[in-house]
Amino acid sequence: MAMKFTRTMFEALPEDASDDLIESTAASLERHPYTPLMILDVPNFLRWRKQNVLDEFGRLLELPHNAPELKAVLGQEPTTIIEKQLGFLYYHYELLCRLRLSDAHAWDVVHELYEDD
Repeated sequence: MAMKFTRTMFEALPEDASDDLIESTAASLERHPYTPLMILDVPNFLRWRKQNVLDEFGRLLELPHNAPELKAVLGQEPTTIIEKQLGFLYYHYELLCRLRLSDAHAWDVVHELYEDD
């Protein structure tokens, strides 16, 4: 299956922030409360590191099409679910990396989603 998202793209994601930055950003996001949109469950995502994302990329590509977590998503083919999940994973991890670096535009995205005007 030809995937729109490649391991090379995921490997090019930023390197890990410091443990303190990862934790302080996660704590700040949890106060919003911020939950990235995903199709499949991604436990503790706000504290993920690049290796977690790369591991999940590999896991998703090896997931059997009859896996319970794929079958639980009704009305979509397994390849479509995996492709969409990879897209969400890539987008939200890249955003998370920017949040950890105090990128003002990244924080604007979170504020627009989770705060009243």
